[in-house]
This record gives sequence, structure tokens and C-alpha cells, in this order.
Amino acid sequence: MAGTRKQLYGQALAQQVAAALLSGRVLAPYHRDYCGMGLQYVQGTFVYGEVWDGQLQSWNTFENRAASVVAFPDEATFVEWLSAQSDATLDRREMTELFYRKNQTITRQRLLAFVAGSASETRPAWAAS
Repeated sequence: MAGTRKQLYGQALAQQVAAALLSGRVLAPYHRDYCGMGLQYVQGTFVYGEVWDGQLQSWNTFENRAASVVAFPDEATFVEWLSAQSDATLDRREMTELFYRKNQTITRQRLLAFVAGSASETRPAWAAS
């Protein structure tokens, strides 16, 4: 299904994701060590970044390097960016370390499950702030 990997997420899905993030939900798996890429709305900014130990990070805890993080100053900018993405553009193929490529990346399937309220992206009680 190579064609679907390149299908852009589009405006409608991007707006649904933004609304879920604005409501306080976080798209991030919660387990030990590297958890892939996630999305969060924090302190007025939309963030796409690496997740370590269930939390979006500014520092990579494995390789002692700055984590991959992109911040968007407002909803319109975030929606414009996300709507133009696809599974192929977010597969992290730009990473030199093969471990990160297609490893727990943002995908259409994850985004659809997130906006539907899937339990797989729900913060467990032990991780509550």
C-alpha cells in the first residue's frame, strides 16, 4: 500500500487532531525509553517531537543529543503543516541512525485512533501529572 503512505493527511484530519490537542489530550505512547514521535499542545504552542518515557522531550536520553522537536506558534500554522504531511513524510527517513526510521512514528492510523479517543494513546493513571 505504498500509495496510501504518500496520501496527505488533509485539512479535516489535521483540524480534528488540533482540536484534540487543544482539549488537553496528548498523542504519545507511555512506556519506558524511546516511545517514538508525539504531538502535544503546551503553553500556547503545538509541539511535534520525540517521546521518551512517555513524555515529549527537548533532550534525547539515549544518545545525549537534542531531541527532534518542531514547535508551531498557533493552531493555523500547525494545521497547515500537519495537513501537508503523510506517513511517508513523517517516517523519519532523514535520521542517520536506522533505529528511528519508521519506529513509532506519526501515521494516519495513529492520528485516526487518537481523534477517536483510542485507549492506546490514553495517559495511564501512573503517568498522571
